[in-house]
Amino acid sequence: MKISEEIIWLAEKRIEDIPILKNSIRGKEANLIGSIGEVLFEKFIQDEGLMIEKETGDNQYNHDFIVNKMFTVDVKTKDRTVPPKDYYDCTVPVKNLGYQNPDFFYFISLLREGETFTEGFLLGAINLPNLKKKGEIWMEGDIDVRNGKRIRNNCINVTVKNLLTNDEFLTRIREVYGWNS
Repeated sequence: MKISEEIIWLAEKRIEDIPILKNSIRGKEANLIGSIGEVLFEKFIQDEGLMIEKETGDNQYNHDFIVNKMFTVDVKTKDRTVPPKDYYDCTVPVKNLGYQNPDFFYFISLLREGETFTEGFLLGAINLPNLKKKGEIWMEGDIDVRNGKRIRNNCINVTVKNLLTNDEFLTRIREVYGWNS
């Protein structure tokens, strides 16, 4: 999905009153990246004709959205300088699992050229039981030998290929009785 000026504007408006999270590595830039991901997710869901509601109040720390008045979704967004591949990691900080229990985590990658975000890749979703089953736990300070990256925070990573595709995710959301496995 192309990242238009309107998407950037909507994301910037969204973060005007959002405080920088405690222990944030990237500060306000992290808020912008997350907000762009949220705007892209909202557009995706709305374009599919589904209802979406931004969570507020105490529940906003558990999840970002309620889709079809039934499913809670927390959107996780990373920026990259190359398009994502199916073996790239999608990350949930371990500390978040102490207070986050959405029905789905949904992952987005933003393609960045210099300081400009050009494209968003809607990668797919996973529920918490499958995240724990298919994901790999990394501890702060570990080195990922595949790419030489030092892990900044304890996290659980799942590869893109282990996510529900967008079609599979939409099918689950559209089911009347929901999905638990």
